[in-house]
Amino acid sequence: MEGKKKGLWLLCGMIVGAFSVLGGIYIYYVNFIGTHDDLLAYWHNFQQFLTKNSFWLFAAIAILPAFIIPAAPLLTCAGIWGASEENGIVWAWVWASVSVLVNLTFTYWLAAGPGRKLIRSILRRTKYDIPKPDRKSELGWALILRLVPGVPFIFTNYALGLIRMPFRRYMIVSAPIMIVTVGGYVLAVGGGLGQQWTYFSLGLAIIVVMILVGSIVSRRYGHNQRS
Repeated sequence: MEGKKKGLWLLCGMIVGAFSVLGGIYIYYVNFIGTHDDLLAYWHNFQQFLTKNSFWLFAAIAILPAFIIPAAPLLTCAGIWGASEENGIVWAWVWASVSVLVNLTFTYWLAAGPGRKLIRSILRRTKYDIPKPDRKSELGWALILRLVPGVPFIFTNYALGLIRMPFRRYMIVSAPIMIVTVGGYVLAVGGGLGQQWTYFSLGLAIIVVMILVGSIVSRRYGHNQRS
C-alpha cells in the first residue's frame, strides 16, 4: 500500500512538472523574447477571433487544454460568446460541455495508451511503477482531483488515464462534475456580461457549491487515502 501511495505521488509530481515547464516557457518569453503586454495583446486578438467564430471557439475548448493550456480563459470566451443574444447563454453551456466531454475522452485514451508507455519507460529506471489503486482508492482520488479547487481538469484526465481507471467509471465520475463546473463558469460570465442576473446568480451559486463540495470531499476522501 505504501508503494502504491509513493507511486501515485510520483505520478502526480511528473504531471505537475509538465505545468512547471509551461510556466518556465512563459518566464523565458517575457525575459528574453517579448513582454507580458505582448502576450496580453496576442490573447486579446485570439479571444476576439474565438468569440466571432463559433466552430473554432468550441474546437479550442476541446483541443487546447490537452496541451496544458488553461481551460478557464477558454470557458470565459464561451461565456462572452453566450452573452450575445444571437447565441444565448444556455447554448454556450451546452456546446462548451460537449467540447469538454470530447476533451475528457481523447485525453484519457492518449494517457492510457502512448502516455502510459512513455511514463513506464521513464519509471523503469526507478523502483516505482504506475500505481494501480483498488476501486475504492481510485474513486477517492478521482473525486479529490475533480472537485478540489485549483486542480486543472486536464491534470485529472491524464492522471486517471495513466492509472487506467476503467473508462466507463471515469466518465460516470467526470462528466457530471465537468458539465456542472462548466455551467458555473459560462453562466456567471455570460450572465454578468449580458446583464442577465438570473443566469449570473445561478452560475455564481454553482461555483460556490462546487468549492464547498470539493472541500468536503477533500477532507473525507483525503483522510481515507492517508489512513
